[in-house]
Amino acid sequence: MPTHSDVLVIGGGFAGLYAAKMAAHHRCSVTLVDTRGIQSFQPLLYQVATGQLPVDVVDYPLTDLHDVNLVAAQVDSVDLTARVATLADGTSLTADYLVLATGAHVNFFGVPGAEQFALPLYTSTDATRIKSRIQHLVEANRDFTVVVIGAGATGVEFAGALGDVINNALPRTYPQFANVKVAVHVVDRGKVPVANMRPESQQAVATDLTKAGVHAHFGRSVTQVRADGVDLDDGTSIDCDLVVWSGGISATSPQLTPAPALGRGGRITIDPDLRITGNDRVYCVGDTSIDSSTPLPQLGSVAKQQGIHAAHNIREQCEGNEPKVFHYIDLGEMVMIRYNQAAVEMGPTHAEVTGEPAFAMWLGLHAMLLPDSEDRKAAVHQWFEELRSGTVHFLPDNDTEDS
Repeated sequence: MPTHSDVLVIGGGFAGLYAAKMAAHHRCSVTLVDTRGIQSFQPLLYQVATGQLPVDVVDYPLTDLHDVNLVAAQVDSVDLTARVATLADGTSLTADYLVLATGAHVNFFGVPGAEQFALPLYTSTDATRIKSRIQHLVEANRDFTVVVIGAGATGVEFAGALGDVINNALPRTYPQFANVKVAVHVVDRGKVPVANMRPESQQAVATDLTKAGVHAHFGRSVTQVRADGVDLDDGTSIDCDLVVWSGGISATSPQLTPAPALGRGGRITIDPDLRITGNDRVYCVGDTSIDSSTPLPQLGSVAKQQGIHAAHNIREQCEGNEPKVFHYIDLGEMVMIRYNQAAVEMGPTHAEVTGEPAFAMWLGLHAMLLPDSEDRKAAVHQWFEELRSGTVHFLPDNDTEDS
């Protein structure tokens, strides 16, 4: 394992993967440090959780990156001035340029019982745990209830997909399931779902969730999560067998010296060129960063563009030029509610598309974004064909574990 590189990237999510990939393309020696050594393609995790895709479709081994040295380890601390990262085993890695892309972690917002009893949906491990829990509930051959906390894209897509699985896939896989009643609830403090989208899209999402049989509780906050249900701020309770948490995230980073300024959500404040203020050769990209003058949402498209731009700026600096200001290209927003039903807002104007055309656009974009794998793209195509033909299967993966 080399201890010094031209570029050291910490974190292997969207931002880190594309920063490392592009820096290697620029002929830099690159070391990428990631705790698991795997990137989970988060936009498709809900399909793993509902049994529509196997987990290996969404898990991308970072060892597959060409000309990038992968270190599967945890970074405990980083000296920003010296550009030295210290790993959990005491090993030190140094570099001419440093890219922090440590992402975010699930935020339970201090809700009593949430961390203990709710299952988050943020990693592939989370998704397989949820799938295992659903599998056990189905095989118990009794009525059950699922509560989803959060009506952002993840919560909406999980709830809609679960509705499809309950109504279409499970009765084919388990004939006895036809007599089982399943209730799916979505709870969100906002008065509308997918708060980052336009009112027309929000209405389309709410309507399609209702058609899928999902019970919506908008404008309500969860005050407590129990082993057998949730309590809401209006005094009501929902008894349930599974709580899925998609209620928000907070930035993640190792101990940093000197401590950088932090913005909203604990995100590290960066300059318009993506460098941490006062650090000439240290970039911070993705969910863990924020430019307070022009804050951007924590989206995969933002992270990918920032990672690529950071690598371009490092090349500029290596050639004796000044790094350039980052300008985000707004690709719009999209959310899939259920089979053949999605809401897409295209480009900077967020022109709205719904229904089957939006579903096709969602499918194509996500297949395109899957990193470097024809097998994964083929698997997404197979998933689409199975849904269209009504033969989608809900079967356990070998690596599924019970919660």
